[in-house]
Amino acid sequence: MKTTERINLEILSNEFIKKIALLSFSILIICSAMLAQNGEIKGVIKDKATGEPIFNVSVYVEVGGSLKGAVTDFDGKYTIKPLSTGTYKVTAKSTGFGTIETKEVKITSDKITYVDMVMEQAATMLNPFIITAVIHEIPLISKDEPHVQALTTDEMKYSPNLREPIKMVTMLPGVTLANNGKDVYIRGARPTSTQFITDGMKSITGEIGIPGQAIGAMKVYTGGIPAKYGDVSGGIIIVETKSYFDLAQQFK
Repeated sequence: MKTTERINLEILSNEFIKKIALLSFSILIICSAMLAQNGEIKGVIKDKATGEPIFNVSVYVEVGGSLKGAVTDFDGKYTIKPLSTGTYKVTAKSTGFGTIETKEVKITSDKITYVDMVMEQAATMLNPFIITAVIHEIPLISKDEPHVQALTTDEMKYSPNLREPIKMVTMLPGVTLANNGKDVYIRGARPTSTQFITDGMKSITGEIGIPGQAIGAMKVYTGGIPAKYGDVSGGIIIVETKSYFDLAQQFK
């Protein structure tokens, strides 16, 4: 009897360990997918008078009503990540130099946006002011993606199909809407072969599922699908929602 109970306990213990391992693996995959959809801001801050890098400058952006930022190192460099697709104002503050703020900086997924700034000593800068920083972006990971089509925020803003996001996707080459008005064919593949991903999360309903006004950008892979998205025989529709800042500005 005791032997049977011990065997049953061992079986239950093994099952529990398997479930924990599976859960941990699932969480890791989800987190990796979510991070893959984020961009980041990097830059260098220098003294305007000397051209030397400034150490220990607080650099931050507002995200959802809170601040996310970093502090410059001895080379004046900083990195703010991860950041969702959207627009942000970068603020730099340092004792002896005062505060500066950039105009809106647009962040897109899988890209580094560089924002370099110069600061003047507080003796010549009495009040905070807005500057035009040196801004440019490069891919976060260099890719050759000839099979990617994209819709920008501006293109969607003026689309007659803004209230029906699935119809906006059909504006792109190689994407066709089915007769039922819900399914899409990518390069002639079956609708069930199309994968929808919103902010790094796969859709379990097989549709976009959010209002067009909340969408910041959409991309469609019609071929050459990266391995990180798994085994997909059709195409992938990637939806990136707007940041808190963009939504707040939109509904002011």
